[in-house]
Amino acid sequence: MLLNLRIEGKKMGQAHAWKLGIEPNLSHKVEKAGILRSMSLSSLHLDAFFAAAQSLNFSQAARELHITQSALSQRIKALEEDINLTLFVRMPRGVQLTEAGERLLRYCQARNSLEEELIEEMTGNKQDGLGGHLRIAGYSSIVRSILMPAIRPLLMDHPNIQPHFQNAEIRNLRDMLLTGMVDFVVSDSEFHRHDLECVQLGSEEYVLVQSKENPPEREVYLDHDPEDRITQQFLSHQARPVPSYKRAFMDEIYAIIDAAAMGLGKAVVSRHLVEKHPGVEMVPEHKSMKVPVLLYYHRQPFYTDLHKAVVAALTDQCPSLLSAS
Repeated sequence: MLLNLRIEGKKMGQAHAWKLGIEPNLSHKVEKAGILRSMSLSSLHLDAFFAAAQSLNFSQAARELHITQSALSQRIKALEEDINLTLFVRMPRGVQLTEAGERLLRYCQARNSLEEELIEEMTGNKQDGLGGHLRIAGYSSIVRSILMPAIRPLLMDHPNIQPHFQNAEIRNLRDMLLTGMVDFVVSDSEFHRHDLECVQLGSEEYVLVQSKENPPEREVYLDHDPEDRITQQFLSHQARPVPSYKRAFMDEIYAIIDAAAMGLGKAVVSRHLVEKHPGVEMVPEHKSMKVPVLLYYHRQPFYTDLHKAVVAALTDQCPSLLSAS
């Protein structure tokens, strides 16, 4: 089976670059690199690239395709020669996608999703509702309390959807989306990428809490890890100098809340997580801080019905869940 990619002059080259998931300015590079006006990309080569791009591990990708690692490498090399672009670069620890590789990966993901949807339509399985893989990542205060409840009605109505929710550090979410580990991410940070769609789902309101029964005597603040900056941002948001304080680390948000309830320190957390918590109270004379909650996914010429249903569910449900406090 062959995937036909035709580049006939600058105008047609740009149009088909979008279908490939490559921006028009990159298609110019492809043309300048000497690509023929008409060529075909082998599905075998694309499948080899897709498997390797998803895992960033050639050995694992070869096992998944039931071929040798040498055969996998040869197929990827042939694909790179076909388009005259480098798709992977070798790093001290494994491989990494180039910009062209990231764009080709997005094309392969879209192709795979559309193929699943087409098969469901042709075989009649779509009568049972939407199906396919739903891969979404967010940070710990959002996934369990907001994303899962927001998606739940969609999953209940369409049991053939296979969800995969992932907790991740905010600093890792952008790369998870760009490298194809997930199809959606929800973050509180702006990514500033023109190839990504960004939808604000609402805002988180951060407050400072401490134990009701055992307020801490020392200025100890609880964070995820040394790179977590939410406490520093919250204290800088107050109309007073930032005090000196010690830090303790609890890895994830529910451990932070539990530690605060035990009196191990104060914690800056989302109001919707602690509004009715019996073990903590909000520290007075500290104003809350609002942070946007942003949904990101790749910008594409078209989206599957499942993709559109996920976006609709999140934009419909998340604002009320975030403001439930």
